[in-house]
Amino acid sequence: MTDSEKIMAAGCAAGAAAAVLPAAYGFIKARAKKPICDADLLRAENGGFISACGESVELRGINLNDDLFFYQKEDLPVPSRGYDVFSALESRFGNYGAREIIKKYEENFITPADLKYISKLGANCVRIPLRYNYLFKEENCKADIDFDRLDLLVSKCRKAGLYVIFDLHSAPGFQNTSSSCGKDSESVLFESTKAGFEARNAVIRLWTQVAAHFKDEPAVAAYDLLNRPLNRFAEWESKLDALHKFYQRIYKAIRTVDENHIIIFEAVGAPETLPAAEKCAGKNIAFGLYSHFHTTYETNSLVRGVRELRSGGIPFIVCKIRSEENLDYSLTALNDAGISWLFGDFKGSGNLCDFLFSANLPSADLTYDSYEAIGEKWSKPLVTKNFSENKDTAALLRQAFRYGAVSAEIKPEKKKMKFKVKFGANIVAGMNKTV
Repeated sequence: MTDSEKIMAAGCAAGAAAAVLPAAYGFIKARAKKPICDADLLRAENGGFISACGESVELRGINLNDDLFFYQKEDLPVPSRGYDVFSALESRFGNYGAREIIKKYEENFITPADLKYISKLGANCVRIPLRYNYLFKEENCKADIDFDRLDLLVSKCRKAGLYVIFDLHSAPGFQNTSSSCGKDSESVLFESTKAGFEARNAVIRLWTQVAAHFKDEPAVAAYDLLNRPLNRFAEWESKLDALHKFYQRIYKAIRTVDENHIIIFEAVGAPETLPAAEKCAGKNIAFGLYSHFHTTYETNSLVRGVRELRSGGIPFIVCKIRSEENLDYSLTALNDAGISWLFGDFKGSGNLCDFLFSANLPSADLTYDSYEAIGEKWSKPLVTKNFSENKDTAALLRQAFRYGAVSAEIKPEKKKMKFKVKFGANIVAGMNKTV
């Protein structure tokens, strides 16, 4: 673009912004941080997310991970920090005792203060992982879910103006063989066996209970049915049809108790592994993606794949994005393409680039520490003030969350309102209006 073309484009943008100034003012008021209400309930419609009051919303947020990082046990492989850690605790303290210790961990790992921080950073959404063995009192989801913790989180998110996406991070039978799910080597969820049949029924019971409980909650944006399905399966292509059929079965079960909320079908890596769009259009369904975006090529390929499939009218959301060297480029590309996304993760141990907050804290010894000692190590030491913030990542997220928005700044001494209209990543027009 030549200099004259840039000047002309800027002039057109300024003129357009000035022409819609009254509308922009109303938009600012609607976008102010406020508790989520019934009018904010989202639907997947025409390739995007639309609130009950007709407002278009792009979801941009952070994953609230719950991984049990701070532990040690000689015969427990480090990657299996979900299911195996729970099993180790259960073997010593029983099911109730294990769940109570993990509850203490979760209550301190993510607090209401963290949700306020995320809201002030500019996010409008968080993604909360569900692990079946943390929720139920019995194996295979045969008892009722304990909703106390989830109810508290949703309530605090609603007040902070944050939508919630529930994702089934660890399903009965395990939807993948990675550490994010639970067991590194065992998965029967898609098997044509008695164990596979029982696991799928347990997943149905879990989602039916969750959907029935939150069916009238406007702060809940969506149900993400399975996190990273078929990840690390050697022959995942052979299971793809079974995954798609299982998605439809879960969808139908949820719709018997909840007709309101968006349901997310996640891809197996590339967008091309998703179900056919024509089978999902008009059903309040969104498509989920997962990527670490290690290179610009990965980012461009994903965006290109979404654009090619978007004609089906299904909105896309990147459920978790990690990009150690490419975060700015990746977030800008997703925002330019109008693709919703969530950064991951909020907190963790080790490499600061992987998390917004990181720390190296004393580990609980699952073999020798007493119940009280583990509880003490997994309580106050886990609060965020004991972690280090990745300031560079925070700055990038703050910018990306506000990308493309209209902001207003009051200057009381002059009694003027200064408007800044952002197109893409750059502010191209500035206006003052006396108030």
